[in-house]
Order: sequence, then C-alpha cells, then structure tokens
Amino acid sequence: MVVDKISTDESAMIGLDLMVALTLIIAAVIISILIMPTLSHEDRDWRIKQYMTATRATDNLVQDDGGAWETNWNRTEGNYSNVTKIGFIYVGSDGAMQKVLSIAKVEALMGQGYEDNVTKTTWWEFPNSSAPDTSPAERENATRALGLTGYNFYMQLHPVGLNPALFNSTPLETNISKSLGNINLNTVSVVDRYVYIKDSTGNYLEFDNEAVHYRLNLWVW
Repeated sequence: MVVDKISTDESAMIGLDLMVALTLIIAAVIISILIMPTLSHEDRDWRIKQYMTATRATDNLVQDDGGAWETNWNRTEGNYSNVTKIGFIYVGSDGAMQKVLSIAKVEALMGQGYEDNVTKTTWWEFPNSSAPDTSPAERENATRALGLTGYNFYMQLHPVGLNPALFNSTPLETNISKSLGNINLNTVSVVDRYVYIKDSTGNYLEFDNEAVHYRLNLWVW
C-alpha cells in the first residue's frame, strides 16, 4: 500500500512538472509571437530611416551646387560653420549640370586626393584616413551640412571602368577597411552614384582621351 502511494505521488509530481514545463513553453511562444514582430518593425524603421538619410545626402552632392559653399569651406580660415549645405555639381555658362561634378568643390571638401601611379587619375575620400588627417571641425561640420547629424559616415569618389590591370584599386579597399574598422557591416547603409567631373576650364577629367566615369560611394552607420 505504501509503495502504491509513493508511486501515485511521484506520478502526480511528474505530471505537475510536465504541466509547468508545457505552460512555460506555451508562454514563451506567445511572448515571442507578440514581441518579435515589434522588434522587427523597429529594426525595419531604423534601417529605412538610415538609408533614406544616406540617399538624401548623396543626392544633394550630385544634384545641388550648394550655393557656392566652397568659398567658406577654407582649411586656413576654417569658416565651416557658415556652410549649411554641400553640393558638388558643376555650374558653367550653360547653368548647373547634375551628376557632373566640379573638381574645385570636390577638392574643397575632400582635399587634393590620391593619384594612381599608372593612369595618373585621381581618387578622393572623406574623412581622409591617410595624411593629412581630416580635422574634427571638418568632420563635425560636414556631417551637419550633409544632413547626417547623429550618424557616422565615410565617402569615396573614384574612377570606374578603367582597365583593372592599369588602375590599382587596392588603396581604395585598404582605406575603406581602415575607415570602417570593425564596424558590423549589417548596420551600414551604402549609397552610390555615377558621375563625371569637370576641371576649372570646363573640361572633363580624362584618361586615354576619354572622359573618366566616376563612382561616388557613401557609407552611413
């Protein structure tokens, strides 16, 4: 009789444990069903906002002249706070040319750039990961003027379509890695635009007697 009672009690306890375990599992599933869509929605909203901010900044660069901002963006005088918008497009006798950039404006923000050893074409980055380093004031005011307040960013402007055997892309990749560091790429939005560049005389930058096609890349995180 005692043995039967013990067996009955053990069975009851096992049954109770199973019921508690099943209840916890069901509760966990319900919580996951209720919470996960909210988390996914928040993550999706954050991602969309970041990407749209990066897109807007990139569009301004290749579709707006910025109102002659480069006259104030002077590394010697440092009047960066007077600049409210940065745009790169070339303005000539025929007016503004969207997706055709002015080398003077590019160099005002991004410096003299780096020259490829073979093709002698130039590419640029901002902030500069190689000397001379970009000052904190330049970084802060460029972030504000580009509408990227609250974000970090890295920008690169380089030739595309050139013979890989001639143009060495290794420095571009090296500087990207140096600038992004150990950042989780899943948290980065990347936007690119294809453009041409004109010099101060109104001529396109060329290689082998042909206008060089450039790619503007913007990473935002």
